[in-house]
Amino acid sequence: MDTQPTRRTIISPSRRGFILGTGSLLALPLVGCGGGGDSVERPLLAETSSGVLSGEVNGQVISYKGIPYAQAPMGALRFKSPKPVNFTGVRRDAKAFGAASIQTNTTWIYEPPTNQAEDCLSLNVWAPTTGASLPVVVWLHGGGFRSGATSMSLMDGQKLAQMGVVVVTVNYRLGALGHLAHPDFADPDTGATANWAVQDQVAALQWVKANIKAFGGDPNNVTLSGQSGGAMNSIMIAQNPKWRPLVSRLYLVSPPDVSTPFGFSLADAAVYTEVIAQRLGTTPKGLAGVSGLDIHNAELALSRAALPASVTTGRAFRIAPLVDGSNYLSDWIKTPFPANLPVVVTYDLTEGSFFTDLYDNLAKKSSSPPLPATHEALAGQVAGYLGSMGIAADKAPGVIAAYRAAALADGRADVPGDLWTEIFGDSILRNYGVRLANQVAAAGGSARLATYMHPILPPARGVPHCAELPFLFGTYDQPYYKDKFGTSPVEAELSQKWMRSLTSFAANSNSMFSDDTPWPVYAKDHSNTARIGDVGSGVSFGPLPKAAQLAVWDPLLGF
Repeated sequence: MDTQPTRRTIISPSRRGFILGTGSLLALPLVGCGGGGDSVERPLLAETSSGVLSGEVNGQVISYKGIPYAQAPMGALRFKSPKPVNFTGVRRDAKAFGAASIQTNTTWIYEPPTNQAEDCLSLNVWAPTTGASLPVVVWLHGGGFRSGATSMSLMDGQKLAQMGVVVVTVNYRLGALGHLAHPDFADPDTGATANWAVQDQVAALQWVKANIKAFGGDPNNVTLSGQSGGAMNSIMIAQNPKWRPLVSRLYLVSPPDVSTPFGFSLADAAVYTEVIAQRLGTTPKGLAGVSGLDIHNAELALSRAALPASVTTGRAFRIAPLVDGSNYLSDWIKTPFPANLPVVVTYDLTEGSFFTDLYDNLAKKSSSPPLPATHEALAGQVAGYLGSMGIAADKAPGVIAAYRAAALADGRADVPGDLWTEIFGDSILRNYGVRLANQVAAAGGSARLATYMHPILPPARGVPHCAELPFLFGTYDQPYYKDKFGTSPVEAELSQKWMRSLTSFAANSNSMFSDDTPWPVYAKDHSNTARIGDVGSGVSFGPLPKAAQLAVWDPLLGF
């Protein structure tokens, strides 16, 4: 924090002067779509509750990085609801990203963050240099609730902001520090005993509501967007009546469902926390005095170990949001979706290949276990997997038969490895977002559904979970991604289409692609599904790919 006197004049945002060190004005037009409709210039210094922030200009965008939106969740504030900050009037340099939460890494898509700490509750803003009342996009990263950082080149908001929106990316607590739960953690202000990560995200949204005008954003026009775990958290926030007013619409990328027994019940999560505390020689309350890194490492070790026989949930996810009746009201896919909330849902064509068949072209090695090579091996794999979901293993032959029949009907290969990829990806990911789109469409709401179909570069194959992310941010050509995704004109056009679909949706809920092709609202008969990248960089509309195979999950998951 910089509290030293400065000769640069601090200009109130209400004066709309964009003051540089020399006092000269820089007025640049907006690019692409956007709100506001004027050429109002914005101050380089933004006055917020987090301080008077000094940003950095890059072309037509000002960025502000590492902005604290809540107090450091350490010591007495560990395993507590986030507490607001108030640095009003304090000069703060906002040109460097804040620390990421202590975490494990998902290296195929996420660059390992070098700066990790418990003091991680910060956000970043990219804003056009001109314009007022602009649409706002708040991004919640994914990472299996264990990894992710907004400092990664993947999530740079520069190119989206160039298209006329204010972009906010959020760091929040991950892993054990964001998800352990116990009655002894009860927050004195909120009563919360769980779900610290989603409460962090809500605190960031509340900060946006209070401060985004200083960056030219409209606090009443906020699109909440997230991928994977971040998409699931976005839905949880929108479904909660006390938080619903913070969100104008949702743009969801590959939301999963990790409800019990896949994830923990609240009671079993408390047992898990007690075991961790015992391993560290303390009690749940005593964890406030233990190193955060020690807690992280102890939980990682326990995540791979057997639990007491009394624990019957958490069979696949031991770190995830928990239904607590306050912050996470109920299993999101079985909870009514707000009828007046426009939503976009997107999935990758072979979501499961991220987990089952992933080759890293940069590291030049596989990052997933070998695929089942025989039908006998597939049967054993599926039976064990269904058991982890609380589904009887004897259902495995029926699941495999349904997927084989769907593959043959579509003209796809029915080899065991491909069937396993489809079964896994649908069961944890694609099945749920399609159900959400169907639910919204059946209720007469506004939903758009897309399948991303452009394959990653060989020798890797498929369109795995996370494959669209570098295109959504226009960062596909960054060093960490170019050998995985490509940098040809096809990829450049795909990226433009992805970005435009988000920024136009954020402007007024009517999404379109970069060639001005409108994205029609999804219909309950599965028509009007967008197919992005099905041929080169093209976008077409029609029936949902691989819809028939999803029906097998209806009785198994209780729908």
